[in-house]
Amino acid sequence: MSIQSDEKGHVIIGEAALSLALSEREISVQSLIEELGYMAKAGGSPSRLSDISEARSWLRSFDQPDVAVLHVPYLKTLAGLNDEKN
Repeated sequence: MSIQSDEKGHVIIGEAALSLALSEREISVQSLIEELGYMAKAGGSPSRLSDISEARSWLRSFDQPDVAVLHVPYLKTLAGLNDEKN
């Protein structure tokens, strides 16, 4: 199953992004991976932990944040919102 076609993966990443935004932290590939790690440590159902793990693995596939912004439109939007704030 690919996170790009999995709505749960998008929701998990969105949840992490919202958490970062509400705490006024930078939203980047690295910060999303870290936030997902905190979410995993908080626990949850096996299904949720699996979704978090898959989302983290998918985000790690981007070696450079600039590559992620080019290929994942919602990350570009999030990055743009972060730039406006600064």
